Order: sequence, then C-alpha cells, then structure tokens
Amino acid sequence: MDLLKAKIYLDKVNREFGRMSKDPENIARIDIDIMLSYLRDLYDAFLTTVPAPPPSTLPKTDTRRTVKPDIPGDQPTPTYTPPAPPTQAAAPVAPPPPQEVPPPPVPPAPIAPSAPPAQPESRRDTDVPIPPEIEMLFEHKEAKELSEKLSEAPITDLRRAISLNDRLLLTRELFGDNSQLFETAIHTLNNFAGFSQAKDYLAQNFVLTFDWTHTGRLESAKKFIKLVRRRYK
Repeated sequence: MDLLKAKIYLDKVNREFGRMSKDPENIARIDIDIMLSYLRDLYDAFLTTVPAPPPSTLPKTDTRRTVKPDIPGDQPTPTYTPPAPPTQAAAPVAPPPPQEVPPPPVPPAPIAPSAPPAQPESRRDTDVPIPPEIEMLFEHKEAKELSEKLSEAPITDLRRAISLNDRLLLTRELFGDNSQLFETAIHTLNNFAGFSQAKDYLAQNFVLTFDWTHTGRLESAKKFIKLVRRRYK
C-alpha cells in the first residue's frame, strides 16, 4: 500500500467531486470517466504491496530453560509442621455500665439577716485597774453655769445625737477610719445599762488600741465620752 500515491489520488477525487457537485444537472460523460479513472488509481494505490522489513541482525537469544540435574543430598529434608490451632472467637465486650446522672444542685439557702452584735459582758472596775492616763479621759466635773447644764442634757440614742460631720471625724480619729467598727460600738453603747459598763467597754477595746490619749486625739476623745455619759443620765 502506497500511502503517498493514495493521498494524491484522494485529493484529485475530492477536487473533482467538488467541481461536479456545483452543477449536478450538467455533468458530462467525460467528467464521469475522469472520476472513475481517479478511483481506479486510488484503488491500485491501496493494493500496492509494502515490502517487508529486512530480517533483524541481532543474535538470537536461547530462551530454553537450563534444568539443573537433581543431585542427591541437595534437596532439604521436609519437616512436619503441625496445623495451627483454631482461633478462638473473641469474647463479646460487655457494654459500659450506665453513668449515674448527678442530682441537680440544691439552691443555697437564703441568708438570714445578720443579728446585731452581741452586747459584751461588762467588767467590774475592781477586776483590772484602769491606768491613770486613761482614767483622765473619763473625769467629769459638775456643770455650774446654765449653758453647761444645757449642753449635758440626756440623750436617748447616740446614733441620732451625732451629726454626719462628727461621725466622720470620730470614725477617722477614734476608730481607725473603720465605719463598721464605729457602728458596732454605737450599737453596743446604746444597750448598756449604765456609764460604768460603757467606760469599761471603751477602755478595754478602743482607748489603748487607737491611742485616744494622743495629743491630736485627746479633744475628740473627751467630746465623744461626754456624749456617751449623757446617754445614761
């Protein structure tokens, strides 16, 4: 088969066919003969035998398998292998135990309102003697003038008798600027039966602790003790 010639005649056939298809009603006999001639040439080109390739010059490889003769003693002696024991089926896995659901948290109990501080037990003056410098704070002179007597009128509630400005001053100078401690002291003093209990309470808990005998606090301390004394008249 000559593909080059076949390609030439095929182009001629296509070209002639295109020319004939433009005017199919006026195709002459000579046009038909030319087309048949091209077709015969194309047919002959496909029938041309292509020469076979020359034989290969590569040396032939002997593909025959060399069989090694059996020599006694070369083969290993077969050993007996016992069959493997049957595999035991795995034990079924037990399902995990059900988890216990913790009970819902119990809401905290409502906090009861705090009770007022307990009234401290009074100490008798004869238990422990009060130092002279502290005793000086509690000295009292009888009022002689009318104005002095009016300034020592009895009061029923220390909390109401102390103004806001005096409360801030006394808290800062006599109670270490601790308003809660001041309120506790006023509540306790309001519940004593007499001045002797109040004197003992102040001497034990505040006079030495906050140094009421200091020069800068002495005036405020005497003013406060005077108010406390009026509570028990």
